[in-house]
Amino acid sequence: LVDAHDRIIAVLGGVPPGSKGKEWEAVEAEAAAAAMCCRESSTFTEAQKHGRRGEFASRTVGYGYGNGRRKPQNYKVSGRANQRAVQELLQNTAIRRISGFQNALFNTFCHKNYVEHRDTNEEVQRKQPELRANFLHSAFAATTFNLGPLSFSPPHMDPENRASSWCADTNMGPFDPDKGGHLVLWDLGLIIRFPPGSTILFPSALITHSTIPIQAHERRYAIIQYSSGGLFRWRDNGF
Repeated sequence: LVDAHDRIIAVLGGVPPGSKGKEWEAVEAEAAAAAMCCRESSTFTEAQKHGRRGEFASRTVGYGYGNGRRKPQNYKVSGRANQRAVQELLQNTAIRRISGFQNALFNTFCHKNYVEHRDTNEEVQRKQPELRANFLHSAFAATTFNLGPLSFSPPHMDPENRASSWCADTNMGPFDPDKGGHLVLWDLGLIIRFPPGSTILFPSALITHSTIPIQAHERRYAIIQYSSGGLFRWRDNGF
């Protein structure tokens, strides 16, 4: 998607062009099964089940800066069972492949921003080695897993994310993408068909967005990578 000056403002990344036949469908199915397993193996607070982004369980991992934090900090996952469940999710091969595809799209279509993210992460982690990266080669500092079972959101923005950057959003099924799960970009007047296994990158801090509900018997999960804007301010202020 481009603006009036042909600047890329969002990318409908779809699936990896090199995937053959049902290969990526198998990746998506494995990732969805891993998300379901994580949800069933975890406990959630009421805030984690009923947030402003929707009525579904979610888990955020990685690190960020803002909301009263005095310095960049890891997002806390309480309880050994919850920590074990999310680590198994992060180590899942299909989840890691999705993360890699998100990262490749970011690098391809927004390279300067990608480099700035990567360099900021390296600098922040060098200053604070206790910060934990979710994925080895990801330029994003944080990951939120929407663990459903019915992950769809009302109109909202994500003001903590960096305004001049994108978030990378991949959803997982099983659900019928012709009957629900569409991404709505309200400020652009767009309703986008968003099949399981597909990836979209867009500036979630600037564009009001939502997802259309799926059918009651279906399931929808999502993996979203992003970086909080505070990390860049922290870096620019010289720590």
